[in-house]
Amino acid sequence: MPDINEANTRIPSPLPWQAEAWQRLGAQWRAGRCPHALLLSGAGGLGKRRFAEAFAALVLCEQPREGLACGDCRGCRLWQAGSHPDFLRVEPEKPGGPLKVEQIRQLGGFVGRTSGREGARVVWLAPAEAMNVNAANALLKNLEEPAPAVLFLLISDAPSGLLPTIRSRCQTVPFPAPSRDVALRWLGEGGLDGQGARRALDLAGGAPLLALELAEPEASEAREQFLGDLTELTQGASSPVALAGRWENPPEGVSLPQLLKFWQHWVALMMRARSCDLTADEQVVALLQRLPGSGTGSLQPLFAFSDQLQQARQGLIGGSNPNKRLLLEELMIRWTRLFSG
Repeated sequence: MPDINEANTRIPSPLPWQAEAWQRLGAQWRAGRCPHALLLSGAGGLGKRRFAEAFAALVLCEQPREGLACGDCRGCRLWQAGSHPDFLRVEPEKPGGPLKVEQIRQLGGFVGRTSGREGARVVWLAPAEAMNVNAANALLKNLEEPAPAVLFLLISDAPSGLLPTIRSRCQTVPFPAPSRDVALRWLGEGGLDGQGARRALDLAGGAPLLALELAEPEASEAREQFLGDLTELTQGASSPVALAGRWENPPEGVSLPQLLKFWQHWVALMMRARSCDLTADEQVVALLQRLPGSGTGSLQPLFAFSDQLQQARQGLIGGSNPNKRLLLEELMIRWTRLFSG
């Protein structure tokens, strides 16, 4: 599959590990059998947004070539300029914020009119889980009675945060993580290889795009500082309340959900090292040495804590807008108790 249209590199193309989904949906679209709503679902950092951009460009292209948008026609030029009248992007007003009901209600005017070019209209909405109940119900009205030739592209890192009625009216397109070899090859082509690539990919849970972000100096520095602070908590050298205040608003280059994901990864490394007696890095070994108990019997509290971290992450990315300070305080207090016996 071509990597990207040479005529204009601003037209995205699907990533190598998305070839199967791209071919399947492209065939459905060409045959006129594409559902009116697609839910692109999977962990963050797998390229779902890029896929949605590429598919929107294909749908709006007037003369696709080799299964991709051509980059030359009037539709492509309008799309690239951000002024295509049949493309509507819906996303939070602020990064990490909610999708408001007022934003969803504005869809009515867009989907209710006729396309000026007698083609399809595309609604690109992300992250779908950022909708609250009122916003989701407003969207549901559009999905229940779809207007002709309107395609909804919903992108979600946490589809469980969506109303079941929303999910049931969409065709889910799952995005699993690529194989490790494929991911490392892609990272290497982008200039990240060796031990740095492997560690970033592990921290990203196998998500290549997130691995690239994590390898940036700002993210790497923040991650190491965060782990250092958590280590101090286990030694009783810091206050959970003070650290919660420090990390409530992480430095540029990293988000609070990402920090919690790092934390989950470290907990998983601890559980793996103790249950399988594997050699872990020095920081993980040091944490295990301070953890009460021994053997697999001491893992139950870590499993419970990992579940709590997952619930906290879901709350942060699911639009419930929890109090970040209180959430972090509770997590750090519980983390401290794990090591107090």
